[in-house]
Amino acid sequence: QGKFLIGSILGLMSEGSIVIGEVVAVTGGFSTYAPTVIPAKYEILGDDMQILSVKLDEGESVTAEPGSMNFMHPNVHMTVNCKDCFGRFCSGESCIMSNYRAITSGGYVALTSKVPGKIIPIELKNHGGKLRARTSTFFASIGEVNLDYNLDCNCLTCCCGGQGFIHQSIIGDGIAFITAMGTILQKELADKETLIVDTHSLVAFLEFARLWVL
Repeated sequence: QGKFLIGSILGLMSEGSIVIGEVVAVTGGFSTYAPTVIPAKYEILGDDMQILSVKLDEGESVTAEPGSMNFMHPNVHMTVNCKDCFGRFCSGESCIMSNYRAITSGGYVALTSKVPGKIIPIELKNHGGKLRARTSTFFASIGEVNLDYNLDCNCLTCCCGGQGFIHQSIIGDGIAFITAMGTILQKELADKETLIVDTHSLVAFLEFARLWVL
């Protein structure tokens, strides 16, 4: 039982809507979406190869992949950190993350992913506080969000499931932003319902969904 995201690269979600967005079409149980922005906090600009624009009050910060800054206000101070380096590295991310903090109110920073595509906001606190994703899916975050890894010790799924031996785990109660190319779709599975997915189309899923190979 759960929900899915699908597109040219497909995301698989379980147990509740993962995407913060507005459903704009429904076909065969799938739905496309347009991200719902929070103008007081962040906006997603563009139709593809998108830009994440985050507004920062004094003391507020956003964390992102190194090299993702597009432009920012002069009152925003950039630092780096190596927090949870081992987990970040194993999940396909850099050990070093950039942190952008506003020194005074009225700050902003615009971020672009290294992978051209859509930016997908996820409120982790509304979905059990943990998301499992393809390695290197994470892009940026607001609030308490940490990166870790999950090991798939099943020889069949880790070799043939398209996700590999290590999955990225995004944990916390803040807002995480992940990226994927193509049109993003979402589907909710009923209890014991099965969906066959191309191995290269799966982006992310919750703990409630079981990944298997037919």
